[in-house]
Amino acid sequence: MPSRAHEIPLRIIQNQPAMVPVLLRESLGIDVPHHTEAVSTSSVLTNCDPKELNSDGATLLRDGTRHVLAVVVERQHGRDSGKRASWPAYLTTLNLRLKCPAVLVVLCPDEAMVRWCATPIEVGHPGFVLTPLVIGPGTTPVVTDLEQARALPELAVLSAYAHGNTQPGTLKAVVEALESTAPEHRAFYYDYVLAGLNEAARKDLEGLMSVDTYEWQSDFARKYVGLGREEGREEGVARSVIGFLVARGFTVSDEVRERIESCSDLDVLESWVTKAVSVQSPEQLFD
Repeated sequence: MPSRAHEIPLRIIQNQPAMVPVLLRESLGIDVPHHTEAVSTSSVLTNCDPKELNSDGATLLRDGTRHVLAVVVERQHGRDSGKRASWPAYLTTLNLRLKCPAVLVVLCPDEAMVRWCATPIEVGHPGFVLTPLVIGPGTTPVVTDLEQARALPELAVLSAYAHGNTQPGTLKAVVEALESTAPEHRAFYYDYVLAGLNEAARKDLEGLMSVDTYEWQSDFARKYVGLGREEGREEGVARSVIGFLVARGFTVSDEVRERIESCSDLDVLESWVTKAVSVQSPEQLFD
């Protein structure tokens, strides 16, 4: 079952495909072709082979109507040789389907996984060697500029998750980013950043988001953060659960919404957040 740590970076990129060329340039030094838009494309990479090939995500860069670059995005938390063996097939299948160059980007949670994923994959044919492009905490762009954070909030979220413990400027930037983020995404972006912070950095972020120190233009802080109060934290996690379900395309009934929002057990709420990324219906949360 995918975890929040697996799901949220992928959801962030699906929400904002324009992050992909930024990551290619700033994290990997790739010369990205000129393009006028970045759009999500199907991550189902099956061709005629009966074996299903499903990547975690895929982004297409287009220059007008011309396809200029396809990017397979994978999130890898553990060693899985079978998964690595499928990566060359992802690229060749996407290249065939979209008729443009294709590259593989793997997002990793730590440097040990970065080293493992970056190992070249020998396909067998002379010269046919795939060296995955890998992004870990050390190569995640550092976003401290408030204007940049407002322009590309999702990049500021990844930045704060990776660098918030050592670079306080990324926490200030993510506060601005959350204010510029679509309301349905704010709750689980905030929870995702908190999950990557140590206790000191978490307190710093919660302090920055206090209505007493930040002049919010929306009601996000008042309704979601709770800002230091346990009841606010519970309300925030409840909103994360609902946010996940809505982001996955479910319609959350009044009955389900009321049951989630009325729950006062933080452990139960956090278990629902984990389940929300994989359930087949909102009602399955309570099974």
